[in-house]
Amino acid sequence: MRVRLLVVAICAAFAAAPAAAADRTVERGIVQSIDASAVVLRALDGSDVRVPLGPSTRLRLNGRATSLDRIRPGLVAEAVTVGGAGPARVLRAFGRVQPVVERGALVRVGAGVLVLRRATGDRVRIPLGARTTVTRAGRQVRLRSLRPGMQLEVVLRPNGAARVVRVLGAGG
Repeated sequence: MRVRLLVVAICAAFAAAPAAAADRTVERGIVQSIDASAVVLRALDGSDVRVPLGPSTRLRLNGRATSLDRIRPGLVAEAVTVGGAGPARVLRAFGRVQPVVERGALVRVGAGVLVLRRATGDRVRIPLGARTTVTRAGRQVRLRSLRPGMQLEVVLRPNGAARVVRVLGAGG
């Protein structure tokens, strides 16, 4: 009797699966823009498709869970929506993510943070981590060798902390 019920349950599951798949919509294209409410994809035919996103939308980048700020225009993506209207269940993006780089003159180095003055004149505080490396002329140097006025290029981690600090020039 149990075996018969199990077989009936499995058959019912397989019978229901195609109906669920029929409700699923997959939009594919190149990310044109993205924010918390929607992603705009440019499809192969050149049309732009707006797919709503919601708080329950799972975001993936190159197969791994990610945050919204890591998905950028230019990446290839697919959005899966179930049941017609409503936010996408999952947004999968693929491609190489260019690192965020800050450039400017060093204002000061403090405990766990450095402050740069950008070319525009505004200042930016960049957290330093235990694994932050500092290089000058291709060689690794100590953080304490940095001096105010030095021109720096700082490659950031996804969390905004400095990954690599490169000394570009002595400054003045």
